[in-house]
Amino acid sequence: MKTRSISVNFLANATGTLVTIAVSILTVPIFVHRIGEARYGVLSIVWLLLGYFGFLDLGLSRASTNALARLQASSTSDRTSLIVASLLANLVIGCAGAVALYLAGMALMTWFITVPEAIKPEIAFALPWVAAFLPLALVSGVAVGILEASERFTAVNALQTFGAVLGQVAPVVAAILISPTLDVVVPIAVIARAAGVLLILAFVVLKEGPWGSFVVQAEALVGLFKYGGWVTVSSLVSPLLQSIDQFVIGSTLGVSAVTYYAIPMSLVTRSQFFAVALSRALFPRLSRLEAAEAQRVFEKATLTLGFSYAVICGPAIFLAKPFIALWISPAFADTAGPIAALLMLGAWINGLAFVPFSLLQARGRPDLTAKFHLLEVLPFLLILWFLTSHFGLIGAALAWVFRVALDAALLMWAAKAKWPTLLTLGIPAACLVACCFCAWIIPVSNILSLVWSVAAGTVLAIIGIVSDPVLRRTGGRTLGHLFSRRGPA
Repeated sequence: MKTRSISVNFLANATGTLVTIAVSILTVPIFVHRIGEARYGVLSIVWLLLGYFGFLDLGLSRASTNALARLQASSTSDRTSLIVASLLANLVIGCAGAVALYLAGMALMTWFITVPEAIKPEIAFALPWVAAFLPLALVSGVAVGILEASERFTAVNALQTFGAVLGQVAPVVAAILISPTLDVVVPIAVIARAAGVLLILAFVVLKEGPWGSFVVQAEALVGLFKYGGWVTVSSLVSPLLQSIDQFVIGSTLGVSAVTYYAIPMSLVTRSQFFAVALSRALFPRLSRLEAAEAQRVFEKATLTLGFSYAVICGPAIFLAKPFIALWISPAFADTAGPIAALLMLGAWINGLAFVPFSLLQARGRPDLTAKFHLLEVLPFLLILWFLTSHFGLIGAALAWVFRVALDAALLMWAAKAKWPTLLTLGIPAACLVACCFCAWIIPVSNILSLVWSVAAGTVLAIIGIVSDPVLRRTGGRTLGHLFSRRGPA
């Protein structure tokens, strides 16, 4: 497949994510206003619990994508055997997990979280619905992985986006037209999400058929669990690395200080959809290619991501403070703005790590990514505690930047990134560091921040087009289309 196919897959992933975020921004305020803060708080905890139990996937979704991508040229029976084994394994695990989810949810709502008496009966009715959805949620992960293995990103994003939008809009409509109680909105939300999952499964059956005779091989299933076990380690440790800084801030600086850090971090994390969309598009391709070709694609993708993501991060560094001032308050932005600028630099570094992360897992080395995450925990905790204790919130942000830089360095080393690639990435890195210093040192108004952001984005875009052949070709094609549409004067 050509590079353009990766671009199309990336755009499909990015578009699906942006649509889901946009719908969430529109529906959440209406939902909160309609059902009230207490019910929405309970609902948030319930969905969070469901998300946490997603670890029971045991990495089978990722393992299935990797294995099926390698089996593109194999017989239908081999693929069918692997698909059925993955789906059945997650279905069985999900059914057992549903019982645990229900018991954990009831215990949490009964003994650990203060819930108004009026909505306790609603929770008792709603929790079984959420628990019953867990098997479908786990099966959905494998089904999406099956489609991604064949690089059907446009279809899978359309189906996922439809299901996500339906799952967000349906309970809001139910809260308005029927009742704002949890015993109404939760079943409606679950049914809507289940409909989305069933559509994805139907598409898998349609595209992977005809379903002839097959045998589920124990050896293949063991291989999936072995691969998935290391993926599970990463999926358990990574959230710890992403959230432990807020616990340390709360214990050293007080709970109120966490807000000034958590909100910038939330904004920064959302910006990484760019890197996530690209790594998701790359994974099945890198799994299928021969080692030398996969390495070549990795080098090109790393450079393209480095320069293109810098075009987002550079302006964001200057716009962080005025945006937070407009969104929350100028007083809040005085503290949170410099933190957001520094975290944005870290987001760029962390974004680069997504590409070698995908390469290593695609080449059958999920153990390396898991071991690196485990290796980072203790040094990060020590540096985080020291810098937060001595330099406050800026120290915590510096510790996070150090951690993601270490992670990126380890992954680049393991992926055998070439020195010319790394040295070229030093150009946008230096530009972003300069942006951070300018944003900190030079006091500017909102208008001047906008001017600085446009200047930074323009400079970084020009540097990217000059330095990266992929961006140069893309820019040339874009200009060619623009001038051809204008026609002769």
